[in-house]
Amino acid sequence: MKMIKTACSLDCWDQCAFLVGVENGKIASIGPDPDQPITACSICVKGKKHLERFYHPHRLMNPLLKKAGSFTRVSWNEALHTMAEKISKSLNNHGPLSLLHFFDGGYGGLLKNIESRFFSALGGCTMHRGSLCWGAGLAAQRYDFGTIMSHHHEDLINSKLIVIWGRNPAYTQVHLLPYIRRASEKGAKVILIDPIRTATAGLADEHVRINPGTDGALALGMAGIIIESGIADFNFISSYTTGFEQYRELCADYTPDKTAEITGIPSEKIMKLALDYAGHKPASLMIGFGVQRHSNGGNTIRAIDALAAVTGNIGIAGGGANYANFRTTRLIDHDYLGGVDLNPTHRIYSKPKLAETIMNLKDPEIDFLYISRSNPMVQIGDSELMRAALSKVPFVVTADHFMTDTAAASDLVLPAACFPEAEDIFFTSMSHQYLNYGPKIIDPPGECRVEYDYLKELADLLGVEGFPEADSSELLTRAIRPLTAALGITLEDIKEKSPLLLPGGNEIPWADRVFETADGKYNFDSEKAVNDGADGLPLYHEPIELSDQNIRGKGYRYWFATPHPRNSIHSIHRLNSADEIWAYISSETARFENLVDGEEVRVSSIRGTIELKVKISDNVPPETVMVYEGWWHNTGSVVNKLAPDRVTDIGDQAAYYDCLCRIDKKNMQVKA
Repeated sequence: MKMIKTACSLDCWDQCAFLVGVENGKIASIGPDPDQPITACSICVKGKKHLERFYHPHRLMNPLLKKAGSFTRVSWNEALHTMAEKISKSLNNHGPLSLLHFFDGGYGGLLKNIESRFFSALGGCTMHRGSLCWGAGLAAQRYDFGTIMSHHHEDLINSKLIVIWGRNPAYTQVHLLPYIRRASEKGAKVILIDPIRTATAGLADEHVRINPGTDGALALGMAGIIIESGIADFNFISSYTTGFEQYRELCADYTPDKTAEITGIPSEKIMKLALDYAGHKPASLMIGFGVQRHSNGGNTIRAIDALAAVTGNIGIAGGGANYANFRTTRLIDHDYLGGVDLNPTHRIYSKPKLAETIMNLKDPEIDFLYISRSNPMVQIGDSELMRAALSKVPFVVTADHFMTDTAAASDLVLPAACFPEAEDIFFTSMSHQYLNYGPKIIDPPGECRVEYDYLKELADLLGVEGFPEADSSELLTRAIRPLTAALGITLEDIKEKSPLLLPGGNEIPWADRVFETADGKYNFDSEKAVNDGADGLPLYHEPIELSDQNIRGKGYRYWFATPHPRNSIHSIHRLNSADEIWAYISSETARFENLVDGEEVRVSSIRGTIELKVKISDNVPPETVMVYEGWWHNTGSVVNKLAPDRVTDIGDQAAYYDCLCRIDKKNMQVKA
């Protein structure tokens, strides 16, 4: 059996390097590549499922065109001529802004981003800014530091204290766990801050249960104690930061008693947490995406960042406010992939507002929609509004591997190639900075095709220029031109040395204390944020829906929590899943609602209702209903039927977690 190096394409913290076994022209095995030290020992359950997906009997193999309400197999020639006809009509009648291109992170390679250049070659389109996943935190760290960088895994061993804040690496980043364990064995104290007692609590010395959406208040209260106690790093503050006095006044308002009232954490515990963090230097903050999925999420990350700054835990080994890691992606020519040089016209909307945008845009309305690397019917908040929006668009095209809910709601479905079926480069912007070359290992099955291949044919049909006549190697060489210019790394280097650690990828962020803000300093009070219409300081605002007494008065009293599961990334691995779906509630909630384990219930928000069974677990706090996200519509348990399409304070991020619900026995009549 021939073994070939490649990497996982999933939107994941770890991005494992793979060794793929090929026999008789088919992939027979997938295992870890021992040459990538972080993921060398194992791959996760999600990575192992790739093999099943490649050869799944329900994988899409041919273009499918909806005729008279039903899908009919068509040739690529008919599919592309139909697309060309629809696009030409939209351009001629309404202009490029009537085209909408929606995509997300369902594929972690570079080359599928060339789709954006295709639309720029058409003159532009309506396109999103922001994120469904992490945009509030990215915007926050840009205001604070100027860009986004994290410490490398091995550096955790230098930490005396590790605060895992709203992050569950036991489910979402398993290759971080050995480093946390090694730090713990060396004497580091590990603290988990999370409303839910997640699997990661098993690694922690202490679990601090916090009221959902109040993390920003806790960070401000901790900082106030640290400053008042005189144990802040005033040398770091005076030398390398701006805006401290204004920040100090803000923190002074968050007394231990006030912070306790907001967060639900006893004041003495808040004081101990603050003194532990400041007194165990170096201390590492490991910040998760969960804390910024509330309406106040951006300021929450800014308040947590400020804790690292006020204690001088920035620029030192074992420290950091570790959220994401943008070292490699800054050396990619995203402007080329996006076609900026083609001078396109764009109309911009906030990504979580896709459905509302389609429903409300005029002059022109959306006439043609192309969707790839995503499943918005499951992932956009307020799924029923999303369903109505898709039905409103005259022609919808989805490229995917399976007949997802979004594909089923489309007019044309295109069978996409999987990652071993095309050449690409893979890296993650979340954690480690290894670059992986992914060769074409096998031919795509059936009539599956690579996007840049069929889009070039479509561009020719439309007679547009600017979409490149190039093979994948030429496109990759062009896309990494900034990397080559800055560090001399070529495509051949990545091929030969994969997995290749980015030079400088393991350096301590901000070791020189020179930040990428306008003034070169850490900004407690950000002028850029003010200019963008945001708060200059990391103010705490109550989460909008969780604090809405009117909604609570209608019986929606529970926080609806929808975290990531262990065995799927969003909806990708939910295909024909036989797993039972649970609404997790505490024993206290079960008693109050008179529910027993396994009982069928309806969980409802002001937007919709799902049906599933109850699982009683005191890992879930009282006043909470928790359902893992990613389920398809055929299960009856799509969590985004309940979740809002609300946007966070900064970063155009989906505020999924700012959601109230109620839980009722399945057959109980509920007054509207």
